[in-house]
Amino acid sequence: MGRLTFWFLVGLTLLAVSTHHDVYASSDGPTESECRPYIEKALNELKTGEEREELAPSPDTTGGSKIIINENADGDGKNEDELMQGDQPSTDSRKRSPKAVDTDGDGIPNEEDGDIDGDVIPNEEDEDLDGDGILNIHDPDLDGDVPNHRDEDIDGDGVPNVDDEDIDGDGVDNKQDHDLDGDGVPNYEDNDLDGDGVLNVHDEDIDGDGVDNRKDHDIDGDGVPNEADQDEDGDGMPNEEEPESFDIDGDGIPNDEDNDIDGDVVPNELDEDMDGDGIPNRHDRDIDGDGVPNVHDEDGHEPADVQPGAVPTESEEETSEKVEEEQVEKETTDKVTKKVEEEEEVVKRSRRSVETHPDMDGDGIPDHEDEDVDGDGVPNHIDDDVDGDGVPNHMDDDIDGDGVLNEHDEDRDGDGLPNAQDDSDGEADDKKHGKEMKTKEDAKEPEVEEEDEEEEEDEEDTKPEDELLWASFKNKEGEIPEHRRSRDHITELLQLGEDSFARENAFDTVANVILRDIKRIYENAIKPLETLYKYRDLSNRHFGDPEIFSKPLVLFMGPWSGGKSTIINYLTDNEYTAHSLRSGAEPSPAYFNILMWGNDTEILEGTQLAADYTFSGLQKFGQGLEDRLRGLKLPNKLLEKASTNFYNETLFFNTAFLKVNIVEIPGILEVRKQVARLFPFNDACQWFIDRADIIFLVYDPTKLDVGPETEAILDQLKGREYQTRIVLNKADIVKPEELLRVQSALIWNISPLMSSAQPPLIYTTSLWSHPYQEGSPARLLLAQERAFLRDLRTAVDRRIENKIASARRFAVRVRNHAKMVDCYLNTYFNHKTLFSNKKRVADNIIENPQNYHIYEGLSTLTNISRYDLPDPEVYRDFFRLNPLYEFKKLSETCSYFRGCPLNKLDVAIAYDLPDLAGKYKKMAEAALAKAESSAGKHKISKS
Repeated sequence: MGRLTFWFLVGLTLLAVSTHHDVYASSDGPTESECRPYIEKALNELKTGEEREELAPSPDTTGGSKIIINENADGDGKNEDELMQGDQPSTDSRKRSPKAVDTDGDGIPNEEDGDIDGDVIPNEEDEDLDGDGILNIHDPDLDGDVPNHRDEDIDGDGVPNVDDEDIDGDGVDNKQDHDLDGDGVPNYEDNDLDGDGVLNVHDEDIDGDGVDNRKDHDIDGDGVPNEADQDEDGDGMPNEEEPESFDIDGDGIPNDEDNDIDGDVVPNELDEDMDGDGIPNRHDRDIDGDGVPNVHDEDGHEPADVQPGAVPTESEEETSEKVEEEQVEKETTDKVTKKVEEEEEVVKRSRRSVETHPDMDGDGIPDHEDEDVDGDGVPNHIDDDVDGDGVPNHMDDDIDGDGVLNEHDEDRDGDGLPNAQDDSDGEADDKKHGKEMKTKEDAKEPEVEEEDEEEEEDEEDTKPEDELLWASFKNKEGEIPEHRRSRDHITELLQLGEDSFARENAFDTVANVILRDIKRIYENAIKPLETLYKYRDLSNRHFGDPEIFSKPLVLFMGPWSGGKSTIINYLTDNEYTAHSLRSGAEPSPAYFNILMWGNDTEILEGTQLAADYTFSGLQKFGQGLEDRLRGLKLPNKLLEKASTNFYNETLFFNTAFLKVNIVEIPGILEVRKQVARLFPFNDACQWFIDRADIIFLVYDPTKLDVGPETEAILDQLKGREYQTRIVLNKADIVKPEELLRVQSALIWNISPLMSSAQPPLIYTTSLWSHPYQEGSPARLLLAQERAFLRDLRTAVDRRIENKIASARRFAVRVRNHAKMVDCYLNTYFNHKTLFSNKKRVADNIIENPQNYHIYEGLSTLTNISRYDLPDPEVYRDFFRLNPLYEFKKLSETCSYFRGCPLNKLDVAIAYDLPDLAGKYKKMAEAALAKAESSAGKHKISKS
């Protein structure tokens, strides 16, 4: 029935064409409106196998209505053919009437005018072709007659787009044009390459050259044939690097679901060159073009993964037979249905020709009714980048992304209200004006909503306790401020812009050299005595490759609810997102939060972090600590910190180690009763303190007391006072006249507990995006915030000096330990007789070192401060694990060929390590000058 109906309809179509051939000139052919109903009916029956009794009007996806058979099917007395012919542009360039538009009124039609707007600038050099005040790259109607996505001649030169070798009229041939449609978006980023209003994934002619992709030997129109094109669909990603979810032939079907990967109309099972790379399957080491060699490609469930010479299974044979039958049937009907395919193309073009309601995120809700235009999950009225183009609203010349510059746009924010009626106060205008707006949830079916709610409830039921994440904008207690403070000064002061990359890379190349020198000094001068006297059994303060090559670390610590998490969210632009660190008034003393850079947002558990090279040293604190570690990867510039590869003619810089880690220590509970923790809290804090480049102690003006945990932490900061800063956060809640008293009280409480005679540097500010409280000293708070950011930037810049200082501190500790063990040994040998019990003599010395004046004697003989030596209790534990009489005296460690390890260590402490700081400074200055010179030459050559 289906095939008989099909042949009948084909004959009917040919009869209609023949009839019109008698009425009209033979060159004109049947009109679009006359053929379309038959085409649609035939296509529908071919797809469904059912015969439609009549062609009733149905709404079109573009906002119009489809053509129906009878001339006046809707009873309005008007001929529908005439209506559609008025609405739809003709697709036949031969019968199209010349454009009657003459923009500059010089009597020359635009398509013949070399200067359309009469500004004496030739069209191909004119940045505003039609002189409407909107630059071409933002102009939705380039030549001033019809919107670009409906215009068959975008640049108005009289040559249809399909025949035009320069579609956008910029004087650059399409094959060499990096922006084919002249919309300001590079081809590799453009979702609609030819600017016809049809997205690439749905466009059957991506480059707009009038040749269907399946027959086009150059799909993306870049002048490189498909078989030689490393990026066949022009999306900026090489074919072999495209993952399964991408699409080599650009037909909108992912490779792993596509039965014809390379778009050559030959099914994968019958294609001798499946991925279209010009290499036959039998010689191709990667048949399906997924970037995985055949010998390692185990993804056999994909249709693309077919090994050459493999024996097909029964199901595969049935599939192959079915495909062959379909291929034969297709070849049989190809010639007969050629006209139908041509008319189908007409329908396709007519559907793409009109787009009355733009929908940027493709969610089915027009932009002017969509509360989230760019589909990023952030409502428009709180979105800093409404159109999702990467340019903040306050810097964006076209806020709503409609192609009309703000100064010419009657509705700048695209909310459907003219500027005169829009208060632009950040609140949703639909609520103020009583206008019901559609949301993405409203567009869903009720059943789908119920399923989603059930899934969310299931997830909440099975979700483990997690104090790391808090979706702030969904939390009933947290409110997003209407007018958030600008973050521009953060980007400026932390030098996170693109222009700072060359400077960063110049320093980091030299840093690699210095880090290798530190490792060499450690291996040759420090490690021998560290191993010989088992320093790692004495202290948790280790030094090795993880410490030498670790990323810069910024540490935040302090009492609970001081605002540490809020500060980190603010610095990383992670406020009010689904991945914000949890913040609130309640104590959160459970977790160590670690933020690091990642290409995508990812949550890491403690076991994953402990397995990481940088944090592998935390494993010694046991499973209790691993259960309290939480990691969060974010694609943030501060965490990335210029972590890119920079290449020029003479240098290649690899700065991957430069990524910054930010760590938040659990909130300290200031109570006199010690809190029971399941891991050695102070030892874990010490581990992070020893590796930090800068340490911030964060306090709340309402909680300035000092408890036992803070006392222990401050004691651990001994020797690191120069890297410690105090932050009096939330200062805007304090009255200006009280602020100085609060700051003085904080310094009074902390200073006695720090060994430094100089009080620590303190910043009094409020670090979050909320506007300052009314009446607060805003200028003072902002100035303090800027000083805080500069200090943070300086600390990260001094990361190499910090590494050198850490290596020297560790060397001094190892030397002091070796001399202490030697002092115990000398005392032991002085009191041991021939018949003495060596264990009893050693234990007596270890238990009562004060009776033998060991500490006093060592300080006198070596000039080592008593405060730089561990307590006697520490050595009691050490010698219980390592018997005293099993060690060698320092004098016995020297040899004729290797010399004395102690002398090498003294030289490293006094000369080698300090010299590295000077070496780094000189090399960095030279590398920076060379980079600036190279950058200057590059600019000159470009100009």
